[in-house]
This record gives sequence, structure tokens and C-alpha cells, in this order.
Amino acid sequence: MSEQMPSQYDPAAAERRWYPEWVERGYFRADATSDKPAYCIVLPPPNVTGALHIGHALDHTIQDMLIRRARMQGFEALWLPGTDHAGIATQVVVERTLREEEGIDRRELGRDKFVERVWAWKERYGGRIVEQMKALGNSCDWSRLRFTMDEGLSHAVRVAFVRMYEDELIYRGERLINWCPTDHTGLSDSEVEHEEVDGELVTFRYPFSDGSGHVDVATTRVETMLGDTGVAVNPDDGRYRDLVGKTVGHPFTGADLPIVADAMVDPEFGTGAVKVTPAHDPNDWDIAERAGLSYVNILNADATLSDAVPEEFRGLDRYEARRRVRQRLEEMGLIVSEERPYRHAVGHCYRCHNEIEPWLSGKQWFVKVDPLKEPAREAVREGRVRFTPERWARPHDVWLGGLRDWNISRQLWWGHRIPVWYCPQGHEVVPEKEDPLVDPTTCAECGSTDLDQDPDVLDTWFSSQLWPFSTVGWPDRTADLETFYPTTVLVTGYEILYLWVARMIMAGLHLAGDVPFEQVVIHGLVRDRSGRKMSKSLGNVIDPLDMIDRYGADALRYALARMATPDQQNLPLAEESIEAGRNFANKIWNAARLVLSVGGRPELASEDQLGQAEKWLLGRHQACVREVGEALDRDQFADAAVAVHRFLWS
Repeated sequence: MSEQMPSQYDPAAAERRWYPEWVERGYFRADATSDKPAYCIVLPPPNVTGALHIGHALDHTIQDMLIRRARMQGFEALWLPGTDHAGIATQVVVERTLREEEGIDRRELGRDKFVERVWAWKERYGGRIVEQMKALGNSCDWSRLRFTMDEGLSHAVRVAFVRMYEDELIYRGERLINWCPTDHTGLSDSEVEHEEVDGELVTFRYPFSDGSGHVDVATTRVETMLGDTGVAVNPDDGRYRDLVGKTVGHPFTGADLPIVADAMVDPEFGTGAVKVTPAHDPNDWDIAERAGLSYVNILNADATLSDAVPEEFRGLDRYEARRRVRQRLEEMGLIVSEERPYRHAVGHCYRCHNEIEPWLSGKQWFVKVDPLKEPAREAVREGRVRFTPERWARPHDVWLGGLRDWNISRQLWWGHRIPVWYCPQGHEVVPEKEDPLVDPTTCAECGSTDLDQDPDVLDTWFSSQLWPFSTVGWPDRTADLETFYPTTVLVTGYEILYLWVARMIMAGLHLAGDVPFEQVVIHGLVRDRSGRKMSKSLGNVIDPLDMIDRYGADALRYALARMATPDQQNLPLAEESIEAGRNFANKIWNAARLVLSVGGRPELASEDQLGQAEKWLLGRHQACVREVGEALDRDQFADAAVAVHRFLWS
């Protein structure tokens, strides 16, 4: 046998030969009817638009270590793969393709034709990342591959919406939302990334309406003063206590703005008095709700100034408006001071990375989170969901404690369309809870048959929150659901702890009746050798597919496993580490050639025939097995990889 083995390991030849055969023989398939204890991992679904990146490779390597070990331990182990429809990202890609290749705007096609184009794009390109995951060597059960918009999962989304609507957990209302003027859609709080930018802090003066003086306020967005409807001070701030109840005059509109007291105001920020712009700041919205202030929406959907502002500012871009308003205030002698540059955090869209705007966009759909978040917090506190490392339980709890109602309306065409219809009288018509998959035809309140479906789609994370149970058959009581839910472990990066993990716990408890997973393993992010974030602009990106072509999948995965320490948030990786993994694979190959060179099928001698050296070697082997097992029990993947290396190399 060793004579047939090349003198050097050729990973490409071995991987091309064996992986398809393992899949074909069904080695990765799980049996829901088995008597073995169940072990299940659902793979966090990558975007259908995406390509395998080094973060995926780390995440999948850890999951594969866990699932292969579970199979060896005698579990009925299911690693369920899938992809996400990625509402915003996919629509943007297809829109850009239409513009660049055909010179067509999606509005020219219309909704139905555009959605057909997206499905065609998905069928053509959507399987690329699945093939890349196979190239990495993922031992997933590909017979159970799911997509968030396939028929079964779409049914689950519809059922979840209707049940939550009937349970009064979903409602339609007019609230302040995060608006992306570039993608023209709302975002949840979790989809907003706060980045430090250099801006300006402008302090300007509001004169009292009675001419008796003035109050100074500071702001980083001076253009929003066009939407001010009040001024707020802290009730315990002695400097302003006597001013509460007075009014100031708006310099451009002449409106009288009341001065109100609210404990949310930080006396240490700026002058201690703040302008209140309810339609463009979430804290100001809350103040206005408590104080009964009105609101003025000064922005259009593209972040130009609306007709609600004085004529001289209408139609201006938000940044040009900032300059013009500051200039006009200066001309009026109302600028007190300017601090520039002023470093502060500004919300950006997690997709296009442009600045978002808090915006009052009209009625949208929201999830009422207060009844959902406390059971989720309790599940973690009671240990029904365990975090590794344990320190992530605390930020999860704090985030849930401050969670606001979740905006689930997205102004897109690609995605799960909101299953609500409206009659000409404006009544809401939702499918029957007993048969939620049937579209309604008649308004129950007025009897009208003239119904139009809501044009918006659901936030992508609404369907993703169902992933651990929708993928195994929920809402039907399937064998997979009965056997594999709750799942055993979720492996993911810390960057989606709030976007996804917390929501799955809330949804699992409410809809499926149990936690979605027993453990969450949180790993760090892969960085370059210097600890810097990988980016094309820095030229430091390590492409896993290039590394697989150069060194083999096992070499890459070994290098990733060797640095996979859950306690570290930043995991530095150099190409030399992957090359060392290839050399290690070659060492194992040559050891196998040596063992097989005895001819035939080598068998271990009986114990009474073993020499001292053989006994020593077997003793080291047993120590290695024990060390690897103990490391994996502690989720110390790097320690396990080092133990294997130490035994085989030394």
C-alpha cells in the first residue's frame, strides 16, 4: 500500500477524491429515527450573495471539530447547513447588475419582474458559497440544506408573524426609526454601527420669547434645529430650574418652543440645556413623549430637507444644510462657540456604511419586545443557555435590558412580504391563525373585498430568528424537530450576539416553547499577523480559497484551530501558520507511509508481545487522547490542536 502513496502529501488530489465519496456514502447524514442521543448544530447561514471569508472558515472549523467528535462519541449528530436571502445586500447586488449590464432601473421592471430576476440571480450564483463550504471540508448534512426563502421556511415566517400578531406582540405604529438614505429602508437598532467621526460641536443661542434673556444649547447636527419643538434641562440642575415653563423663540420660524424638565438630560453635556428634535433623535422622541411636545419631520427619504422647513433651506442635502444653517445663525449673531474637530460616535448602516438618520417615516411594523426579553434573560441567568466564554452573558443581559421595540418593516422588494392587507377604509387584515398560509380575501370589519397587501418586506433577521427550529420543520411536529430541537450548540462570532443570538432565544422560547440551543460558543475575529482588521485597502486579506488551493483545506483548518481560543477577541493569523499546517499534514502522511510499508494490513501486536518502546508510545497516545478530550470539553480548541501536534511531531 505504501508503494502506491506518493512521497509527499498532495492535499488537492486527496480532497478531490475523498470528500465527494464521503458525501455520496452518506457519512454526514443524520437519522432522526435513531436511538442514539441527539447532537445538533445549525450552521449560521451565510448570505447568499457572499463568498467564503476567513471568518467563515474559523467558524466552520470549530463547528466541524465539535460535530465530528460527537459522531465519534456515538451521538446521532446533525450539522444542518443553509444560506440567508440577505434582503438588502441581495437587492443591491441585483439592482447594480441590472443598471450596469442592461441599463435598467428596477422600477421600470416592476415588483414581480424584479423579484423574478432576483430568483434567477440566486439560482445562478447563490450556490457558490455552498460549494466553497464543501471545498473547506465541512461535514454538513447536505441533504438537509435550507434557504431562508425556500417554501418550508417561508411558511414558518408566515406562521410566526400571524401568531405574534394575534398575541399582540406585533403592531403597526408611527415611531422614530433608523433610516438609511442610501438604501432607502429602515433598520433595526442592532443594524446600526456606531463609528467615531470628526464632526463639530456648535453652541448657539435661543432668545426667550419675552425678550428677557436667552438659553444656550449645543449640538453636533445644527441643521436639525429646524425641527426643534422644545428645549430640555435636567430638573435637578439649579442653573435652569427657574426657566422651566418659559418659552424661547425659533429664529427661523418664529415659533415659541417650551422649556421642559427631563431627567434624561445630562447636565455635563455642552451647556446642560439641550435642543429637542423629536422627529430626528431617539432620546428627544422619548422626552417629547413625556412632555407632550410636537414633532416636525424636516427630512425627505433621500436626506434632503423637506417642505416642513423654511423655504431657504428646502431641497438642500443634509450636509449642505448643516453648513447653511450654521452660516445663517452666525449672521444673526446667535453662534456662541464652535468646537472643531469634535470626535463623537455616529450611526452608520451596517450594509452600505453611510450615515443613517433617525427619521419619522410614517407607520411601520414593530415587534413589542418587553414580553419577550425577560424570559430570554432568565434562560441565560438560570443556565438553560450557557455562554462560552461566560463573560458574554453579561453584555447579552444588559443589551436585552435596554432593548427598544424592533422595527421589522423594510422598504424592499426582495424578502418575505409582510402578510397584512388593507381595505380602502384602512383596516388591517391578517390571515387566520388557524390557517395562516391562506391569503385573506375579505375585510372582517367592513366586508370589503378590495384588499392590497402591505408593500414592505420583513427584516431579514425576522426569518433568521426562527433558524434553529424552522430548519427542522417547525411549525409542523416533524421527526427532525422532535429529535434535534433544542439544538446542542451554536458557534458564532461576537459581532452578531445582538443581531441574531438574542433574537433566536426570544423567538425560540415564545414560538417553539424552549431555548433554541443549550450553549453558545463565541469566538473572536481573525486579524492579520499584526492584529489589524483585514481589509482590501490594507492589502492584508487572507482569502481562504487561495489558501486551500495553495496548502489544502486541512492545513488551513489546522492553522485556524490552533489559534481558536474563545477567550481572545482578536485572533492573529499569518500565511506561515497555514504553511506550517501543510508541513504537519505531510508529517502525518509520511508516518502513514512508514507504518504501511510493513505490507498488507498492519495490526497491533498483543500486549504480551509489546516492547518497552511500543508501550511507551501507546502510553503517550493515550495521554494525547485524554488531553485532546479534556481540551474539547472546555472548548479550548487551540489546546486540542497543540496536543495533537505535540504527539505526532514529537
